[in-house]
Amino acid sequence: MKYMYGIMVIAEAFFILLCAIKSTRKKEKLGRSVCIYEWVALMCAVVFVLYNYIPVVWAATLFKGLILAMFDWLLIFLLFYTQYYTNVYGGIKTVKIAMCVFAVCDTVAFIANTWNHKIFSVEFIKENVIHIEFVKNSFWYQAHFLFSYATITLLIFIYFYMIVTSARLYKLRYTVIAFTLLTGFLCDIATIRLDCMYDVPMLIYGIMSVMIYYLTFIYVPNELIENMLSVIVKDMYNGIICYDNKGRCVYFNELISDIYGDNYGYEDFEKIYAQWINDTSRKRSDYMKFDSKFEIDGKTRYFDISYKRIYDEKHRPLCDYFIYIDKTDMLQSLEREKYKATHDGLTGLLTREQFFIDTHELINKYAGMKFCIIYSNIKDFKFVNELFGIEKGDCVLKRQAQIIKEWKSDKMLSARIQNDRFAMCIPKDDLCEDDLIEAVKMMQEEFANTSFHLHLFIGIYEISDRNESVSIMCDKANIAGDTIKDNYESCIAYYDEHLLEISIEERRIIGEFDMALERKEFVMFLQPQVDCDGNAYGAEALVRWQHPDRGLLTPQKFIEVLEKAGLIYKLDRYMWERAAEKLSEWKKAGLEKYHISVNISTKDFFIIDVYETFTQLIRKYDINPENLKLEITETALMSDFEKNMEILKRLQAYGFKIEIDDFGSGYSSLNMLKDISADVLKIDMGFLRASENEAKGQDILESIISLAGKLGMEVITEGVEKNSQLQMLKMMGCKIFQGFYFSRPISVEEFEDKYLKI
Repeated sequence: MKYMYGIMVIAEAFFILLCAIKSTRKKEKLGRSVCIYEWVALMCAVVFVLYNYIPVVWAATLFKGLILAMFDWLLIFLLFYTQYYTNVYGGIKTVKIAMCVFAVCDTVAFIANTWNHKIFSVEFIKENVIHIEFVKNSFWYQAHFLFSYATITLLIFIYFYMIVTSARLYKLRYTVIAFTLLTGFLCDIATIRLDCMYDVPMLIYGIMSVMIYYLTFIYVPNELIENMLSVIVKDMYNGIICYDNKGRCVYFNELISDIYGDNYGYEDFEKIYAQWINDTSRKRSDYMKFDSKFEIDGKTRYFDISYKRIYDEKHRPLCDYFIYIDKTDMLQSLEREKYKATHDGLTGLLTREQFFIDTHELINKYAGMKFCIIYSNIKDFKFVNELFGIEKGDCVLKRQAQIIKEWKSDKMLSARIQNDRFAMCIPKDDLCEDDLIEAVKMMQEEFANTSFHLHLFIGIYEISDRNESVSIMCDKANIAGDTIKDNYESCIAYYDEHLLEISIEERRIIGEFDMALERKEFVMFLQPQVDCDGNAYGAEALVRWQHPDRGLLTPQKFIEVLEKAGLIYKLDRYMWERAAEKLSEWKKAGLEKYHISVNISTKDFFIIDVYETFTQLIRKYDINPENLKLEITETALMSDFEKNMEILKRLQAYGFKIEIDDFGSGYSSLNMLKDISADVLKIDMGFLRASENEAKGQDILESIISLAGKLGMEVITEGVEKNSQLQMLKMMGCKIFQGFYFSRPISVEEFEDKYLKI
């Protein structure tokens, strides 16, 4: 065992010697620090061998002291090496000097210990045991171990810090040293009391010395880096040609051969270079950029070419080189991005913004020619997506775009403006109304379905003012189309001045809206919801505009305008607040049993947080959520069914009652009943009129009322105008009514006087 251990120690010393010799060739700071460290490690290894294999007490005392002293120097030079290896801290000259002074004093003290035994003494030596007795109260004993362990701890911290903060590529360099140092340190602490000659920590520190050389100079050798750079230049995607100071071609890579052809050699490139020098003559500078294109494999490719001249330290020309950067893919990508930015992704037609730009340029380019804007829209297109799926809806849009692209006119522009809205700019002479009608019929026949009738309506505006904004031109054509969106007999309408008046009126309403809202010109009217005897359960909140100049305006004057302008959510929120405020007053007056129903518009779900808004009102006015009933139409619910249902379920869980308004006017009423759990079903008055005098209609109406009862839903019939209607509904089991038979919408004060007796 002793001889095997000796062979291991000698072999380790041999490897350290090789590392020390090889490191002497390194001249930079890092190399010098490795060199010094390796030589000290070698000296330590040699002394360690002498310590173990010269069985003389005084010699063992001397060699042990030298080992401990050289261990100080080993740690100091390891710290210096770490400074250059990690760059984690700067050199502090004062600290370095202090450490070296301490190491000198410590070395002298350990050598003197051979005779004075003030730090330790070797008591006896046996076959595998060298028994050492340390003087624990000795200053140098304590100072030595404090210095050693503090330095090792600092080194371990530095390397672990580098492991955590370094890129993965460099972690191995620091991990090996850190864990070797930590292992040696822990073994040193664990074996400090043992007298066995087999010193494991010294072997570990020796292995670390070899690893330091390997990680510094072999793991990432400069030769390998140079080879990698050579391969990269050879295989790089950019082409490169190099010429010496005499104009001789000295290098070109494979991409240059691909660009010019395999037949081109060094002499050919020298001729090209000489011709380029002649052509540029006085314009040539030390750095230039230009572009060019080449045919490669039958395809045109575009390159940015950079030229540069290199000088030595005395500004004498060394070489010239050209770099060819292929920008074909970049140009094609830019073209694709430009196309995507200017064309609709689904249909391939122009986008709204690009259509406005191109149309303005077109009509001004041909100033002597009359043009028209054609604007199309599909009535209730959202139901195509809801009934048949988005894929079917996209199929409709793509087919319409295809028909537009086939239009015969060389001065026509077309675009998908938004969703199912398309626009065309076409010379008036090329406009054929019969062709438009034929195209509409074609679309309707191709997508004919018993569940949904495709109604495409078209507005046409003849451009009279070329300086007018194209967006306004499209608005005018759209206004014309809107006039026939409920007329299934017509599909084309032309813009006229009367429509302009309507447009002006709409803009007037929009312009006055915010100020009117701020002045509280919008007032709440209530239409009673009563039993058959006229006793009120509550009321539905309806809005009126108390205009300072035009008097009391009904909702028909402004609701649709606000919906189109996307402002209806502001009015809805305002009305919800007024209803909650009134319910709070009733609660304080002891009239908490009465409710007010408020309407939620389709766009409310998209623009505002409906759940948060209503729950805040409940908290703000301290009212029962059951008294603020929420009305939503089938159409609003189906706009985004899953999302809206989730919101309604949360509101129900909070305590609100949900009413389905205008039941029977949509496309999927019965199907909707199985998917939702509303609290109240309001039967549409149009359904009521259609069912009044028909036995089949009455049976359907009675079945719906019965079905609602089985589903745990209350039923309110709205639009009750005659006593005969009331009697019929009573027989069918309906208990709550709303309509002109009982009362028109009235002011809050009138409602309170008549029904609440406040």
